[in-house]
Amino acid sequence: MPRPLLLVVFIHKDLADHDADDIYEKQFRWLSKEFEIISGRPLAIIFKSPSDAPALTHLSYKIDSPDQTLFSWYQKVDQYKDDYTIGSYNDHTRKFLLLTRDNLSSTVAGNASQKGYCAISSINGDQTPAHEVGHMFGARHEGFEVYYNGWWDETIMTPSTIASTLRGNAKRFSDKNRENIRNYLEEHD
Repeated sequence: MPRPLLLVVFIHKDLADHDADDIYEKQFRWLSKEFEIISGRPLAIIFKSPSDAPALTHLSYKIDSPDQTLFSWYQKVDQYKDDYTIGSYNDHTRKFLLLTRDNLSSTVAGNASQKGYCAISSINGDQTPAHEVGHMFGARHEGFEVYYNGWWDETIMTPSTIASTLRGNAKRFSDKNRENIRNYLEEHD
């Protein structure tokens, strides 16, 4: 039987004035549905407020390079991830996302290791958190597509270097990245 999926979203202290329900509605509701379409299993999303996890939500994410910041996030998560073990989740089905107000640098809105269990994403862009979550589940930039459905829409993994403000958000992974995600999940079931 396929294992369930869990995304633990830590709301950085600089987003303390944002409501978790609003963040879920704008950034994650559609992503959860997309994962259910792709995998046939729900993506449970748990939000941790700054007061719930200060050791994790107070990371200084703008002082180092984006790669160094991601490494620092991994170190913090590794110290605490056993506290967030529920059921039969492992590093392939349980992912940790730090959600921030600002970008990591002037050119980087988020960062994730391909098929890793940690990512950081700003809320600057409807697709940024979903994009980083996609990387953790095996989606790749190379698999992005632009669809026409009355208007041109970009799929979630469109790289920032070719993304256009004139195109809309397809709010879905391309067929190729849906396949990449399914393959990643099947490898670890």
